[in-house]
Amino acid sequence: MTGVNIEFNIQDALDAMLYIEAAIDDMSGLFDHMGEVLLDIHEARFNAQESPDGIPWQALSPWYQESKPKQKDKILTLDGNLRSTLHWQIEGNTLLFGTNLIYGAIHQFGGTIKPVRGNALNVGGLPVKQVVIPARPWLGISAQDKLLLVDVVREHLGFA
Repeated sequence: MTGVNIEFNIQDALDAMLYIEAAIDDMSGLFDHMGEVLLDIHEARFNAQESPDGIPWQALSPWYQESKPKQKDKILTLDGNLRSTLHWQIEGNTLLFGTNLIYGAIHQFGGTIKPVRGNALNVGGLPVKQVVIPARPWLGISAQDKLLLVDVVREHLGFA
């Protein structure tokens, strides 16, 4: 009777599993890489002046654009603080990404700014009681960005 024997050395598979386990145990390298990619993504977003979905940000109101002392053609940019304060931080197995500037949220979601203690806001040289800020989503990732981040994970785990 003729037989067939197949020998399989599983050491390579075990070594690969140990490598993946070690990579998962230390997520800081992966999160650092993802944080850098997120900074690049958002830098490009500010340059394109569009939402994560590729929708152009709503144009500045004429009175505000005229009254801006600089960067008149840039939306969400006067001194560049919103853009330059983007950072990431690692808390355990969580990567946090965003800005610590309070006004980041109103630009993301929109809303109404009202003066504190009855002081009128000065808008375009005229006092007003409130200013409506339209939503201009700037923080987040697109479907293409998600694929890029998945590639970063694959690379970290040795699958790229």
